[in-house]
Amino acid sequence: MGGIFLYMGYDYVNLIPKVIPIFALLGLGYFLKIKGFISGETTGEIKKLIVNISLPAVLFMAFLNVNFRVEFLLVILVVFLSNMLMLLVGKEVAVRSGVKDPYFPLLFTGFEVGMLGISLFGTIYGLQNIKYIGVIDIGQELYVWFVLLGLLLSLQKRQENRSFKELLKSFITSPIIIAILLGILLNSVGIKSALSNNFLFAAVINSIELVASITIPLILIVIGYEINFKGGSLSLPLRIIMIRLIILLPLALLAGKYIFTDLLNLSVMYSVALTSVLILPPPFIIPLFFSEEDEESGEKTYVYNTLSLSTVVSIAIFIIMTLIYGVSL
Repeated sequence: MGGIFLYMGYDYVNLIPKVIPIFALLGLGYFLKIKGFISGETTGEIKKLIVNISLPAVLFMAFLNVNFRVEFLLVILVVFLSNMLMLLVGKEVAVRSGVKDPYFPLLFTGFEVGMLGISLFGTIYGLQNIKYIGVIDIGQELYVWFVLLGLLLSLQKRQENRSFKELLKSFITSPIIIAILLGILLNSVGIKSALSNNFLFAAVINSIELVASITIPLILIVIGYEINFKGGSLSLPLRIIMIRLIILLPLALLAGKYIFTDLLNLSVMYSVALTSVLILPPPFIIPLFFSEEDEESGEKTYVYNTLSLSTVVSIAIFIIMTLIYGVSL
């Protein structure tokens, strides 16, 4: 695994200033909650701002600056198939455990890249390196839109007949997907190079960069606000998290070494980005599809606890991973 665990030196002088802001902003979000400075409604509106404006700005800039290569198709496939594998694992664990809740298998698959992965990766490695995790995210987006979302919708009786055409339309009109495709398009046709000295183009790019710069602080504040354990046993959430990590960490290391580095000859940063993604919690959108009966019954408490506990565990593992990989890649 030498290519993966590339020793860059334990540069604590550079690491500490990068790590402290993560905890400071998470703490700020929690502080704002306990003091009642902002409401859950407000954080919901902030998330809309992030998902529809600032996060697309981050990804647009990332793909405007990355040279898209044919090798990335295999990277995307690896991430998509990793999701499919974990979905099958979740279904098998549900059968063996006798858990009949249809949401249970969905907690084994998917990764919260947008609302956690990008903020962690960007804080440590800088917004200029978001392009690496951005490529990994394409496979995740394809899985979420065409598999996970379809499964979630099928659990809502009123939408169970939603067609593939409607899913495709939602995918294409998503601000995040538009930003990725537009960034790739402008990059591939050479517009950035051609207009690099144009003051209007520079003004537009600078404006987008300013919008992008608010993303990481806002995300971490919202996550700190929303980490919430709802009581009850944590044994089931812990088991879900452990199974995910036991499978996904070796998978990330093996794929990073033998596929990304040895086969595709990609930068080690793609291996770092893959590991950063595969340690993340399940997508935060899952509870959005619960019915009123689900919420009132309290039977889905374990889902909220899994997401909250997995978020804390993911942040801890990411910090440890940063010590292994270093911050000067």
